[in-house]
Amino acid sequence: MIISNIYKRAFNVLSKMPFKLWGLSLLSSLLTILVLVFGVLPIVIVPVIAVLSAGMAAVYLDGFNGKEVYSDQLFKGFKDFWRTAGGMCWKKLWIFIWFLVPIAGPFIAISKYYAYSFTPYILNEEKSVNATAALRKSMQDTNGYKLQMFCAEFIPNLLIYAVMAILALLSKIPFVGILFAVITVIVQLVYTLFAPLFFGLVHAGFYEYAKTPVKSTTYSAPQVPPTPQVQSAPVQTPVQTQTTEQAAPTENNTPKPITCPVCDSVNAPNTHFCYKCGSKLD
Repeated sequence: MIISNIYKRAFNVLSKMPFKLWGLSLLSSLLTILVLVFGVLPIVIVPVIAVLSAGMAAVYLDGFNGKEVYSDQLFKGFKDFWRTAGGMCWKKLWIFIWFLVPIAGPFIAISKYYAYSFTPYILNEEKSVNATAALRKSMQDTNGYKLQMFCAEFIPNLLIYAVMAILALLSKIPFVGILFAVITVIVQLVYTLFAPLFFGLVHAGFYEYAKTPVKSTTYSAPQVPPTPQVQSAPVQTPVQTQTTEQAAPTENNTPKPITCPVCDSVNAPNTHFCYKCGSKLD
């Protein structure tokens, strides 16, 4: 359910601004190449590239939330350079350490990759969290989502590679093989250009869903407490009963359910996404 909602929203965002997202991704790649060429020292190259990757994560998150994306977001992490660079490098270091574990290392590293995957969003959005704490918070926030994130990225990529392998085999057929060869090139080109953008949006979508989890499909408004019954005292003195307005909370203070403007489903108060269609409710 969550994966389908995130896919639907990511496709919608990518269809609205494919070239803008692709242009920003290309700019990020060019800046990374420039840093590799002119950075000279690893102590300069590694943190700068890490901050640029955090900036691209900010682009994907704003894009997923329907906000405008622009090149300044790529440099968002440079405003708090040492904290952002420290958190991103700390993440990569621990993934590398887990990878070195004998036999099971690669599998543990994959699990930790998804456990630490919210780190750039936390560094960008939650300024009170320091570099090392961002890693721990990411582990807490991804709890219950790691398998879904893995399936959302691994299975589609596996299917695409299987399709390209089949097309490559069909291209060996005499005469008609040239047609399949052309189709293979087109599929590879589209995949190379837009798959990273789509999965970047999907990744950001999981962070947004983890931050504002979808509530139960059924919602019942808070019950108004009954008006207390006042028993008359033995002394014959007038007793003033508590009025309904005093006993019950006013209607303005009661949280109201939110109706989705797309599918008319009723969602719980303070919900940011429709549980049924995934549309943004803010």
